[in-house]
Amino acid sequence: MTTSNPSKPPRDDKGVAIDKTTAAKRAERLLLAGALLGLFIAVVTATPSDRKRLSNDGAIAKVNQQHIDRTEFAGAYQALLSDKNKAPTAADKKLVLDRLIEEELLVQRGLEIGLLEGDAAVRKAVAMAVIEFVLAQKGSDALSEANLRRFYNENKARFTPANRLQVSRIFVPYMEPRQSPEMTEKLDEIRTALRGGMAFSQARETFGTEILPPLPRVMLTPPKMTDYLGPELTQSASRLPQGSISDALAGPTGWHFLKIIRNQPGKPPAFETIRLQIVDAVRHQRDDKTLREYLDWLRARADIVLAPDAPKSEAGARE
Repeated sequence: MTTSNPSKPPRDDKGVAIDKTTAAKRAERLLLAGALLGLFIAVVTATPSDRKRLSNDGAIAKVNQQHIDRTEFAGAYQALLSDKNKAPTAADKKLVLDRLIEEELLVQRGLEIGLLEGDAAVRKAVAMAVIEFVLAQKGSDALSEANLRRFYNENKARFTPANRLQVSRIFVPYMEPRQSPEMTEKLDEIRTALRGGMAFSQARETFGTEILPPLPRVMLTPPKMTDYLGPELTQSASRLPQGSISDALAGPTGWHFLKIIRNQPGKPPAFETIRLQIVDAVRHQRDDKTLREYLDWLRARADIVLAPDAPKSEAGARE
């Protein structure tokens, strides 16, 4: 008589055997994490008074004193029907209600065993779900045509492309010491030549020293110009009008005389061509404001106590 081998225990991704208790806990945690993303929002956002005011007429079921609203049931039922090609049946309604009851039981069990308190992944998922819930309650008045155009007019610079520059330069490397009489004399010689009418290109050939990489003979945006001049010189060039010549400007390795060949300011695009960008910007601004107000409300109604060595704001530190 032969006996069958006992069933093999489950193993993790490294091949290590997992006892039945551990496997059951992992399965339970995964189920609860998914369930908490749904009905938990209704649990944590409804106040006790809201729940008491919910009459039996407004609920289709009650699970441990927690009501399942008929509106929630209707939404879940419609979602099921959208995936079916056959006519709905009474069994479909029973299936939907059973799923809602089981989901509520999982949520309540998750709260009972402290899953929200002990699992960082679930806590973060619930926090994100609450944020989405809060933002979904905000109306769309901010996205009206009038508000969109007002936002565009008040923030045209935000949507306007940067100006473009074409620059020529005379580079004079530093001498040691930097403020030596020879250095001062050479800079003065360049100034005198330019003021006397010498062409900038001739002055560059006469007094300048080649520096790599050479400036391209095309217009560049300030970020691209920074690759050639560095941020400080680019900023100085951006402020100069077209056709002007700067005085000697200090760079990392020498002095620069800059001639602005072209300085073309950016033009704001027409409202219609960037409407979607404006909608995104207004929605982002609205969501930031809504969330900030909601978080401030949560803080105001909470009892928050900080340890003596906990970091505090400057206002709190002065109190």
